[in-house]
Amino acid sequence: MLQDIFDKFYLNNHPDGRPPGAFVKGILLLYLGLLIQTLNNYLDGFNFSAILFVFVAVGFLIFVTGEGKKWARIILSVLILLNVFFLGSSLLYSFGILHDSSASKKAIEMPVYLIILTLAEIIVELWGWALMFTKQADWWFNRKNTNR
Repeated sequence: MLQDIFDKFYLNNHPDGRPPGAFVKGILLLYLGLLIQTLNNYLDGFNFSAILFVFVAVGFLIFVTGEGKKWARIILSVLILLNVFFLGSSLLYSFGILHDSSASKKAIEMPVYLIILTLAEIIVELWGWALMFTKQADWWFNRKNTNR
């Protein structure tokens, strides 16, 4: 059943041919990371318009990266690395590693479910990002097509 859903994914039926499987899995992981990030932002109390803007903007970048646009891969890479840096520093603050005072520790402490979601988001995003830079994925970004 899961394989049927995977086979119906747009990139597996792309008009320019079929991209490498690792690249497709990377794009799907980035979409999963976007869903986790959206849930994380909602549970963390972000306002709806900010959540919607991030979802649409990052979703567009993931889609365009899947189309093989190098500029989108670069922008998405910068955003992923910044996101991982800020999420990682939030986790370090939450665990009390980056500060000493107990007053500031209570102000920044994250609930356990947000810590789990944040760790899942970091792992999924880094895994998907790594799959975008495999040797097989380079073929997809360097292919000749008429839509560029």
